[in-house]
Amino acid sequence: MQKNNTENAADVLKDYDEWHRQRKRAGEPESPLAHPWYEAVFREMQHYPGGSVLEVGCGRGGFALWLSKQKPEFNITALDFSDSAIAIAKELAAEQQSAVQFVVGDAEALPFADHSFDLVVSCECMEHVPHPPQMAQELARVLKPGGKFCLTTPSYLNGMLLAWMQSWLSKKPFNSGAGVQPRENFYFFWNIRGYLRQAGLRIERMESCNYQWLLLPRVAPAKLCTMHFQSRWARWLARPFGLHFSYFGHKPDA
Repeated sequence: MQKNNTENAADVLKDYDEWHRQRKRAGEPESPLAHPWYEAVFREMQHYPGGSVLEVGCGRGGFALWLSKQKPEFNITALDFSDSAIAIAKELAAEQQSAVQFVVGDAEALPFADHSFDLVVSCECMEHVPHPPQMAQELARVLKPGGKFCLTTPSYLNGMLLAWMQSWLSKKPFNSGAGVQPRENFYFFWNIRGYLRQAGLRIERMESCNYQWLLLPRVAPAKLCTMHFQSRWARWLARPFGLHFSYFGHKPDA
């Protein structure tokens, strides 16, 4: 595991507040489904009838606000530890007259009672928290028995290993290609699978996409990448090497 920039929690929060302010100025995509992790989660949610939803690591609220329009049968609460991110999300919610409830909180100490939500969603958040196993425990704690979870996070059993090696050798912060984040964790899909199982969650299905086979100087990464495979057998064979992993499952009944 590597943490970019600093170990100090207050400094990391300050860095994330500034990061979100900069991202706001850069603008947002028209649809969250431009990101493969949101596309995977939304596709899975088509099978759910509705209920209370918690999104952990909602950032500036783009997915939660979009989802509330597409699936009004869900009662959505969205949380992020960045005050700036939640302030931006609340501004957008007011402009859109959205009922989404935005909350400032820590993914490793969620400010909700046990068994509060029918569905917990977290997209590309766990790679940025100090203690991923603790976050997994918290997701399980606030989920109702029988409730569902959808979690996405990177795995680096692919060409992105070269970017990590360069980061370690140069002692520079890791850059995923989307910019340097204040905190970035290194792990493989089986680490996340283990965290979720240790938390008492049952994984029903895993899937992956974005197979970055190699990174070469002066070659656009997209030229050495396969986003999806059409063949079921090709998807099965390539799954361990995906950059973006999705985990779908439930909390067993007590």
